[in-house]
Order: sequence, then structure tokens, then C-alpha cells
Amino acid sequence: MTVDKHKPIGEVEFSRLMQSVGPFEKCPELAIGFSGGADSTGLLILASRWAKRRKGRTYALTVDHGLRATSLSEAKIAQNNIRILRVPMYILPWIGPKPDTRVQESARLVRYKLLSEWCRRRGVLHLLIAHHEEDQAETLLHRLGRKTGVDGLAGISAIRENRDVRILRPCLSIPKARLERSAKNHGIRWVEDPSNQNCNFARVRLRKLLPVLREEKISSGALGTTARHLAKVRNILDDQTTQVLARAAELNDLGYARIQSKILKEVDRELAIRALERLLGTIGGHFYPISHNGINNVMKKLQKQGLFASRTLAGCKLQCDKNNILVIREAARCEEKKAKVGSWVHWDGRFRIRLSKCEKTESTSYIIKALGDNLSRRLIKLQGDQRYTDIKRPVRQSLPSVWDKGGLVCVPHLGYRRTEANPASVFMVQAQFQPRRSATNASFSIV
Repeated sequence: MTVDKHKPIGEVEFSRLMQSVGPFEKCPELAIGFSGGADSTGLLILASRWAKRRKGRTYALTVDHGLRATSLSEAKIAQNNIRILRVPMYILPWIGPKPDTRVQESARLVRYKLLSEWCRRRGVLHLLIAHHEEDQAETLLHRLGRKTGVDGLAGISAIRENRDVRILRPCLSIPKARLERSAKNHGIRWVEDPSNQNCNFARVRLRKLLPVLREEKISSGALGTTARHLAKVRNILDDQTTQVLARAAELNDLGYARIQSKILKEVDRELAIRALERLLGTIGGHFYPISHNGINNVMKKLQKQGLFASRTLAGCKLQCDKNNILVIREAARCEEKKAKVGSWVHWDGRFRIRLSKCEKTESTSYIIKALGDNLSRRLIKLQGDQRYTDIKRPVRQSLPSVWDKGGLVCVPHLGYRRTEANPASVFMVQAQFQPRRSATNASFSIV
């Protein structure tokens, strides 16, 4: 049955869409990524009514990227438009320097980071995003131009589960016009983002191509169907990759990984590439998949010539160790992050760290950064945990270390801290290896 592409989405239909991205708790709490545009306005109306019928709650989260002088006032206007819905509203500002290049990509990463962190703090399990049929089509076209493989051509996943929240896109099969009509029918205005008309951005140029492609029967619906077919292929490859990792790989709580080179040489190159990409993503802290080009070059050398010289790739060092390849984080690429006493801090996409204060000092400002070469093996042997004196130098360099204005405070993994003559500013540091991206990804969801 063909559905009118301008027909509003009814409650029964939206319930079916939500069921496809479930399950949900008894009284579900939903956060909506609300830009104020027609798409997110339509989704917010539908989701708030859906949650209310189930005695749940909905929150509208608007990210203020600060890329234009008027961005905050635009965010306030967007939220004022939906006051009639009586939905709690929050504006999340992007604080810090803004990039000069790859602006949309950087803004997207920050947007998901801010939204996910808000959900974690509030204990909200579900974050809804208003991506629709045309967004899926634009994604597929964009990735075709970048010569991507099956993973990219599978498009946008309807469900993405990360450490903090489930990111849900229930309207991927719904045309944009239907979300817009849903907003119109409730008499709620929306705002238009001027960047959506800026042809400097590839997505805008591709969006303007869709009407032309439609004349050749390359419609957004057809492209979405193609993405769903490729998503099924991707799931098969994902399962096989997980089996390879289960046989050959190991994650170490010092924040690195190892994988047996023999198994990488034996399996199909596509599976070997995917297995190594997973480990690079986990240790490198990458939110999105890594380009296969560099990994493919490594695999060619490994499968034809055997072991290779150490090299860097995707923010990691690849180093041969007997019959294994070690995937170690590049110390120079690790982040520096301020830390407060008593609060958990996620550092470098790999570790979760908490500091506890010592009564002997008055330090309140701390920095977590990679250890680098700031602690010798001799000092570890004298004052630290002797079990770790022989760990490889790149592993030691990439470990988290805590600093204050007086210098190095402690290295939790090595058991090192300041001596009693120069007491530590913290008496305990908890450091847990909890990478942002799992090596065994959740299945790519198709709805």
C-alpha cells in the first residue's frame, strides 16, 4: 500500500515505529535532539504524546554550537515555539574553540557528545534523533562519493547503543514532508537553519540533487531500500568479525590490545581489515569507523610478507611482538583533561578515572594526561609496582597520569605516587579501562 508522502504520522503508526526501536521501560523517559526545525519539531510532538500515554516523560535538548552570533537567540526561539507542549527544555552550549575546517563533522561529533553526556547525567536511556528518509538517501550518496565499503553504504543505523545512551532514529523510513505535516497539524512553528541552504556543504548539494535523481527512479525511498539490503550484508560480516576477534584478540586493562598475526594472515582480508579496524577504534577512541585504506595497506604487507615494521595508524601504534600485533594508543595523541576530586572523568576514550583528596595538601586543580617519558623504569622499580617495570615503552607512555601545579602526582596503573617527603595531593585514584567504543559492536539495526 502506497502512503501519501504528505500525510501526517498518526499515533498508531508512530507506535509501530517506536516498537521497532524498543524495548522501553514501563514509564519511558525520552530525550529528543531538538534543533527547532520541522523534522525535530514533528518528532518531538509525536514522541511526547507517545510517552505521555505511557506515563513517561520527554525532554527537548537543543545544542547551541555557537558557530553564529545569533545561535543562542535562535535556540531560545526554537524552544519558545514548543512551550505549548509543556516539555522540559534544555540548551546545551558548545564551550571552547571552534574549528576552521570540517565544521559540520566537528559540530556533529560535539552535538552527540553533549546530548549523550546529558542523558548519562540524568539517567535517561533513550535519545531520539529525527533523521528521515531523505537523510538516509543523502548519507548513501555522500558515502558513494567517498568510495566507502559495505559499512558505509548500509547507511544510518536505526539503533546505536553506546556507553551512555541508546541513540534511536524511528523515522528513517519516513519522508521529511510527513514529519513537517505532523508539526503543521498541531499548529507549532519551526525555525529554518540557514546552513541547510549553504551549498558549501556537501550534504546540501546532494539534497538539491535528489529531485533530479528522482526522475531516473533513484528516489530517496529506493536509496533507503538499498541501504537496508546492504545493512543485512553488514550484519553477516559483523558476526564473522566478532568470531575472529573472539579467537584471536585480547584487550588489556593497561589500555592496549593484541591480536594474533597468524589468524589475521589466515582469514579473508576483508575480515582481517574489519577486525583490526575494531581494535583501532577501541584503543584510539574513535566514535565513527576508520577508513579502510590505511588498514588495507597494513594487511597487504602482513598477508604477503609476514610481520611488518612498527607504524602509526588512526592515533595508534601498531607494533609486532613475537606472534602478535599490539595496538597501542599514541601518547602524543592522548587528550589532556581537567579533573575534579570526587567525580568520575572519562579520559581519552579509554579510561574512567576518579580522584580522592588527601588531607595533607590543599591542591584543587588536577590534569590527567598521558605519562609519556616522565617516569623512568628505575623509579617504577623503586617506588611503584615491580610487575610493570618491563611493560613496553609505548604502553607506559600512553598510560593516564595525574598532575597538579607541583608536577606528577601519581600513575595509578604503575602503583607510583609521590613519597611521604613530598606527599601526594590525592590518596587514591581509581582507573578503569572502559573504552568508549566496544571492540565487539552491537548489531547494525535494520527497521
